[in-house]
This record gives sequence, structure tokens and C-alpha cells, in this order.
Amino acid sequence: MRLRGTMRIIGACAVSSTLVLTGCSSSSENEATPSSSKSASGALEITDVAGRTVTLDHAPERVILGESRSIFATSILDKDNPLDKVVGIGTDLQSSVGDYWERFKPLQPKVTEIPEIGSIKKGDVTVENLVAQKPDVVIISGDQYKAAQSGGLTDSMDAAGIKYVVTDFRAKPLENTTVSMEVFGKVFGKEAKAKEFNDTWTKTVNDIQKRTANASTKPKTFVWRAAGLKDCCSTWNDSNISELVNAAGGENVGDMFVQGESGDLTPEQVIEAQPDQIIVTGGQWGNKKGKDGKTPMFAAMGYGVDAAASEASLGELVTHQPGFELLNAPKDGNLHAIWHQFYNSPLNYIAMAQIAQWLHPEEFADLDVEALWKDAHDKWVPIEPDGSFFATYTK
Repeated sequence: MRLRGTMRIIGACAVSSTLVLTGCSSSSENEATPSSSKSASGALEITDVAGRTVTLDHAPERVILGESRSIFATSILDKDNPLDKVVGIGTDLQSSVGDYWERFKPLQPKVTEIPEIGSIKKGDVTVENLVAQKPDVVIISGDQYKAAQSGGLTDSMDAAGIKYVVTDFRAKPLENTTVSMEVFGKVFGKEAKAKEFNDTWTKTVNDIQKRTANASTKPKTFVWRAAGLKDCCSTWNDSNISELVNAAGGENVGDMFVQGESGDLTPEQVIEAQPDQIIVTGGQWGNKKGKDGKTPMFAAMGYGVDAAASEASLGELVTHQPGFELLNAPKDGNLHAIWHQFYNSPLNYIAMAQIAQWLHPEEFADLDVEALWKDAHDKWVPIEPDGSFFATYTK
């Protein structure tokens, strides 16, 4: 058994794909230029993904990142100084994306000195802690916004005069990624850098959709969310990674069964659907424990993971899941894995490109996803791009 198509990091910058849209030379640093959102008095208006218009008295100098994974976005704005103006961060990057965090810390040691506010989704963030950081604005995700509303935190923030803006790379990536980057650009005074990224994102996504619009087939695709960490089988409706599947010319199996944004399918439902393609999301989750207290099986993906580890873990998942020997996709070479964190990253367009190539290999034969990944790191990611982020398993 071997792994076909594991992400390998190329050293060259030459790119043949029409989807690599910008050169490998680093772009100049551009500060935001005056826009209609900034009044003559210096007040700044920002419209977030929730449709809220938030007015700030002045350009922010002190910003709290409700999710520490927002560093993915701030790095796009300033790769060398992604923590500029950041005075507080959440705890999700530290706890859930250790492969990134451990590589980021030596490059940005300041991050360990920034106060951690806790987790809004878990309900352990207090308005007193936020006030103590004296923020001009707090950036929260759509999921955090819902949790803060139901838990009363938004009411407390409003009462305390704490301004906040909502972003989203997770629930509706096609609709909200570029809007979210615009929000980040305005908050940090880096609108030109946000536009530079959005231009690349938009051109790539539009090209994929144009090329798959008239596809003769839409492969039935099951997205196995965080395989092994949850009971089989967690997935998404037309949102998150599954939204990328539909946009890349696939037919998401989750749409047939899941009513909300996410939910679970039984193994029997997956077998009955008999998907043409299976895409597993994986990470470095050796520190996680299952209900039995043991470390569960999972697809090993992420920074620092080599092909052999991905091969072994992906093979174990499919061979140890009862009933999955009845599925044709693994036998046909159509069992894949991607790094789970694409689900909450502006770099989701690269995942969409790889999915498009898996579903429509002839149409996207010219696509070099490795080059897209390397190019993104050259421009927007402070850590090295080594690891395994996409994989295909064959027996």
C-alpha cells in the first residue's frame, strides 16, 4: 500500500498552472489608503460578515483576536509582523493546531507574552478580562458571535462599550472569505494587502468554478470530518469544506442527510450513498483522547508530517472502520485526506483547487497545487511549508 499524490514541497518557483496567478517575487508592503469608510474626523466604519456596521472613533491601535487562528489572516497582512497591534488572543491555535503553533513561536516569541483571553465558544471569556486589555476592537468569528450572543457576552460587551467585528472563514467560505479579509485589512490599516490576497483568492476560485460549470459529471463526494476523533461519520452540509466540494464540481453527500451546518452520518448511510470520492480531514491529534481515554486513529496531516505517517494513518482509518470494505472509493484510488485547518483559513482556496483536481483530474491536469501552497507561504505565511497537507491512498 502506498500514498499517491502526497503534498511535497517544491523548491522551485516555476509554475505552469493557470491557477498560479502571481509571481514568486515578494510584493512590496502597502499600507491602507484613505477610503470612503474613513471619515474626515478619523472615525472608521467597518461592515462585518454579520452585516453589522461598526463605527470606531479612530484607527485601532489595540486589537484582540478572539480566535488565535486569526493569525492566519494577520500574517497575510504582514508576514514579518503579524502580531502588530495585537494585545490579546484566544486559545484555539495553541490547543488545536500545535504543528503550526510550535513553528510560529520561535519566529514570533512575542506571542507567548500576549495575554490569552480564553475561549468564547467554551464560555470562559469574561468581559472584565477583555476590558483589562483596553482594546479598540475585538475580532470574533461567526461561531464565536453565536456563542457570545447565546451566553450573554455580546450584551456585556455592548454595555462595557467594547466594539467587536465578526469574520468567518468557516461556515460560508465562498461568501465570507474576502469580506473577512477586508475587515482584517481595515482593522489593521492594511487594506491594500488584503486586496492583494483577495485578488488572488477571487481569480483562483472563479477560474475553478468556470472550468467546472459545464462538467458532464459531478462526482458524489463524502467529506469525513475529523475522521477518528468523532464517531463515524461526522460531516458538513453545504458549508465549510463541503461547500468547497460543491463549488469544485462535486455533489456533497452530506447535503442528502444533514439538516444543519454539520452533523453525523451512520456508516450504513455512507455505504448506501456509495460515494465516488471520499475526503478525510486530518491533523496532528496525538494529544487527543477518545471516549475510552485512548488516542483515537486519525489521518496524520499538517506541518512536519511525512508521507509515510500519512500513508499509515489513512490506511488504518479505512481498514479499521467496520463496513468500509464495502466502499468502492478506496479500492478505486479515490480516498483522499486534507489538512483539517483549511476549514478555518483564508488559504481555503488552495484546498478547493486540490479538491477540483481530485474530482476532475483531466480538466485540472495543468494544476500544480504544490506550487500554489509554496507561493502562498512565500507571500503570506511566516513558517516553512514543509509537511503533508494533501494525500491520496491506494492499496
